[in-house]
Amino acid sequence: MTTALIAFSGGLDTSFLTQFAREAYNVSRVITCTVNTGGFTLDEVERIAARSTELGADEHIYRDGSRAFYDTIIKYLIYGNVSRDGYPLCVSSERLTIAIECLAVCKEIGAELFIHGSTGAGNDQYRFDVAAQVLNQGATQCRAPIREFGITRTFATDYLKERSIPVPTRTSDYSYNPGLWGVSIGGKETLFSDGLLPEDAWYSKPAASAVQKDIILTFDQGELASLALDDEETRDPVAIIQKLGELGSLFGIGRHYHIGTSIPGKKGRLAYESPAADIIYEAHRTLEKVTLSQAQISGKKPLAETFGAMIHEAKMFDPYLDDIRAFLQSTQRRVTGSCTVRLIPHAIASVRVKSPYDLLMAQGSTYGEISHAYSGADAAGSALIHGYEQRLYHSVDARHPVGEVADAA
Repeated sequence: MTTALIAFSGGLDTSFLTQFAREAYNVSRVITCTVNTGGFTLDEVERIAARSTELGADEHIYRDGSRAFYDTIIKYLIYGNVSRDGYPLCVSSERLTIAIECLAVCKEIGAELFIHGSTGAGNDQYRFDVAAQVLNQGATQCRAPIREFGITRTFATDYLKERSIPVPTRTSDYSYNPGLWGVSIGGKETLFSDGLLPEDAWYSKPAASAVQKDIILTFDQGELASLALDDEETRDPVAIIQKLGELGSLFGIGRHYHIGTSIPGKKGRLAYESPAADIIYEAHRTLEKVTLSQAQISGKKPLAETFGAMIHEAKMFDPYLDDIRAFLQSTQRRVTGSCTVRLIPHAIASVRVKSPYDLLMAQGSTYGEISHAYSGADAAGSALIHGYEQRLYHSVDARHPVGEVADAA
């Protein structure tokens, strides 16, 4: 008896796969698996489970992967204020968690096949395939029928209709991929470099009453510790991110466009909303500015960029990623304090910080005014030495102008 586990969202592609897998791979037992990385409500989880039953799956398995997503990926994205040219990896990062959780289920139930709905044109195929290669080491065969057989949406729709299976209806001309860290949006406008979404195509619906709101975010060694909002305190980091996503959406915060290059090499464009990431990054960056040395701030940036690129490009299991995690965590030793963040429509107005490690408040001098740690003569000597190498370089130019040296040669 061959068992196949399908990474299942309940949409057209995975609905098609639930039926098609039996015929394409002679599968006798089909199990659907939904991994919630923080983007599904309870109603959506129940709807997806009901859809699996409607499609005739032998079993449906649900996994809450939101905490694992935070612990292995989001926490380090925050440590590094990580983005890919501004895009905070809203959806791309969560696919890895979905793959890891699904493959763990494959081991538990002894599934011979792991099936996902990726095409051959995007990045998700790498995230699922590589996870299967590394984690299950061939014990579970990874298949992508839509890529393998060149399945189109039209074919999938007709296939389900021919078997009298209800086809998921599209309620919008736009596709939405909501998750804990943000939501990506695709539509006809994102197919062009100059297209702009109409207001009603955005996922968030700003509230007219949202004029100004102050919240207090607290970090403990760089990690989300608490959120104070309307006299209510939240301490679970996943719950903090969810609440910030809801609040930021009411203010229309986090609306962006992103153009990137896929792993196969094709340019792609999407709209996305990342209200929670925008708020957290702005607060965390400000806290770092007052608690870290300039070398720490500057030194983090290239490694954070590498971390983001490796996550985005399905190199989750490269040991170098663990090395970067260790470095980023080390930089957070003093990133502790509270940040008062003021939200206004479509913007973060300000961030005020209090920290026991505040270097701005350190004794010894007042920026731009006076120093008690050294004299004016010390400062003048320091400036003289600071410019000495540059002075030497240009003194040679004064004696031997560049054009004259070239002519003599």
